[in-house]
Amino acid sequence: SYVTSNKTSKVAFITGHSKNDYSKEYQTLLKTNNYEIDVISDAMVTTLSDEYDALFIVAPTTDFMASELDAISKFLDNDGKYQKGLVFFADTSAPYLPNFYGLLEEWGIAVEEGILFETNNNNYVPGSPTVLGSYADAEDDITKGITTCITGKNLPIKPAFSEEGLYKVTSLIATPESVV
Repeated sequence: SYVTSNKTSKVAFITGHSKNDYSKEYQTLLKTNNYEIDVISDAMVTTLSDEYDALFIVAPTTDFMASELDAISKFLDNDGKYQKGLVFFADTSAPYLPNFYGLLEEWGIAVEEGILFETNNNNYVPGSPTVLGSYADAEDDITKGITTCITGKNLPIKPAFSEEGLYKVTSLIATPESVV
């Protein structure tokens, strides 16, 4: 829905590590909902402005270098204030990205190899058991009102821990137990 607000959030899409850019429609949706979008298409990202509220990394197919991971961590840390976001969409055709997935694990997100497959034929798109229903997993402002989210070709992703130091991980959407 269209948002009528005086507040504009600013986000950056890091696309330099993606063979395919699947983010165009999502960028359009965000713009419609009062977001300002920057696209960082550099193959090497060494700094990220603190003016961004969140980073989007969509379908990376090449791994990140240590200096890039440091820039992303520094952005998320935000001088100890945190309050920054990272939105990651995986590409099941991508190779395993140990450096990037290692960074995600430090922040509480464990990415595993494989693809999710629904075994309950009542919970996937007919003929496509990798296009399945996911459900709100937590009472949260973000998931309020969500009953079902249809997603396709998902990598297995789970919390790496629930709490560690200052980090607390909350799963917002989950698949049913019938998904393998």
